[in-house]
Amino acid sequence: MRIKVLPDHVINRIAAGEVVERPASVVKELVENALDAGATRVDVELSVGGRSLIRVADDGCGMDHDDALLALERHATSKLETADDLDHISTLGFRGEALPSIAAVSRFRLSSCADPAEGGVEITVEGGRILGVEGQARGRGTTIEVRDLFFNTPARRKFLHAPETELRHAQDAVIAMALARPDVTFMLSHGGRTLIEAPLATSLDQRLRDLLRRRGLDTVHRFEAEGGGLRAWGLLAPGKGSGRPQLTLLVNGRWVRDRLLVGAVNRVLRAAGSGFGGSRVVLLLTAPPDAVDVNVHPAKTEVRFARSGAVFSLVERALRGVITTGQGQVEVRNFDSLGPSPTPHAAEPQAITWSAPAAPTTGPSLFPHPVYQPVDGESKAFDEARLGQPTTTAHASGAKPGASDTPFGRLMGQYRRSFILLEDQHGLVIVDQHVAHERVLYDQILRRLDGEQAPSQRLLTPLLLEIDEAQAAALPRLVDVLGKVGLEADVFGPETVRISALPPDLDPEEARNVVEELLERATEIDGIPERVTEIIREELAASMSCRGAIKVNHGLNEIEQRSLLDDLAHTDNPYRCPHGRPIILRLSQEEMERRLGRR
Repeated sequence: MRIKVLPDHVINRIAAGEVVERPASVVKELVENALDAGATRVDVELSVGGRSLIRVADDGCGMDHDDALLALERHATSKLETADDLDHISTLGFRGEALPSIAAVSRFRLSSCADPAEGGVEITVEGGRILGVEGQARGRGTTIEVRDLFFNTPARRKFLHAPETELRHAQDAVIAMALARPDVTFMLSHGGRTLIEAPLATSLDQRLRDLLRRRGLDTVHRFEAEGGGLRAWGLLAPGKGSGRPQLTLLVNGRWVRDRLLVGAVNRVLRAAGSGFGGSRVVLLLTAPPDAVDVNVHPAKTEVRFARSGAVFSLVERALRGVITTGQGQVEVRNFDSLGPSPTPHAAEPQAITWSAPAAPTTGPSLFPHPVYQPVDGESKAFDEARLGQPTTTAHASGAKPGASDTPFGRLMGQYRRSFILLEDQHGLVIVDQHVAHERVLYDQILRRLDGEQAPSQRLLTPLLLEIDEAQAAALPRLVDVLGKVGLEADVFGPETVRISALPPDLDPEEARNVVEELLERATEIDGIPERVTEIIREELAASMSCRGAIKVNHGLNEIEQRSLLDDLAHTDNPYRCPHGRPIILRLSQEEMERRLGRR
């Protein structure tokens, strides 16, 4: 085979595969062009999730006849002139690939006008081939129509997902850019119905409230930190305590998906505890243009930082500051011992040093516990390397455990109406009653999803849940899964779901949250239908078990404690809850004796 230059139409199809991933990619590129053109209003219209129609209209500077034709040529742009400009990019678009790439895989129409007195131009393109150029009387600005996306690339079209999923991604794109530019009015409609209406806002928090007003947003916290020429700031809207956080990341006004920033935000939220589950975070990072490389991805969705460590630390510091302020300061003091000191005022707390728990010397217990099951080949040498000191064999003190009367040891009682205490041959066993019950319920719900009959009770007054159109469109795919766990739900209106029946152990308000979270996830997940269904099943079971489990400060009598421990013993994994949290904590006898000075 001889080397040859590819034809232009093939080059455009290849470029389109890099730039145009789905309808949301088209929305992002066209809206960014509108913002670069100085638009003060952007209207986006979609049909069938953007598969049939995407129309973006703006009131920006517009283009004359010659510029409109040049805009459809590859690498034609008004935003770069020299190679040095690549180091100081201040616009959202600059490659000159978006319009020709989109036109190569759709039925495309561009209408634009720079001066109404001179008239505008309308260009029709199909599959990358210009069909017509006509004059047009119109106002200043640009309107672009994209119909039948991927009509000429069926292999790409079949990888598009359900319309409600594609709509959700397009909504996320519009929301992100609306948050980046509160000074611009945004409108998004789908099938003739308005989904997003974001009028001109004076601040970012006002814009966020406008966008999320229907979702019950009550509180928005602002965070900010600066250093080294960087500024990280944004808004945190605390969630309902469950679900994944929703992140919108903007770097110099550009909507991106960056692993570094996602990792920094998630690290802070995880450390803050489960109360920040489902939070909405809008993070804006401002950095010198030469400190950010935005030219690492054809769709401009990824960036690279010259000082990634400084960026990570700054984002952590900014977000941790607002969380700490909201939670209040908590004083934590660790004491290794309370030995005598020269004067009462001279006593200083000493740091606790961690020691590995002793491995059991008896035969295996009923369940392999991760703390006491060394990996094959793990030996004394490994312990010495981990602890930095030789290991020694400790002698038992003579304290003997009582006879076991549960699968996990001898029941001693309940501590602070939140934890169940036991003893076994290794030491003290502490069971978190909430996550233990959560594990039990999780296994029960999975069995129901596999065909076991689920109890259900009808409501005298159905619950009504307000959602968006994308979520409502996803409900029919979830009806069977919800029915298997005793939840009966149907579409009651364009943006309303009616819940008519619940399982007996699920509170009505919790049922609202379960259904809303599941619909949210159903519009976010991509992948083959079978895998998506499996993910939904697991997340439904995890959500319902968490919300239905007994809480802290809930007293249990001895019979209830034993029943819970017995049920836990029959689960698939009695040591981890569905979210990965530990259920059982062991404090070894050796460790207690060391703390008390017996070793």
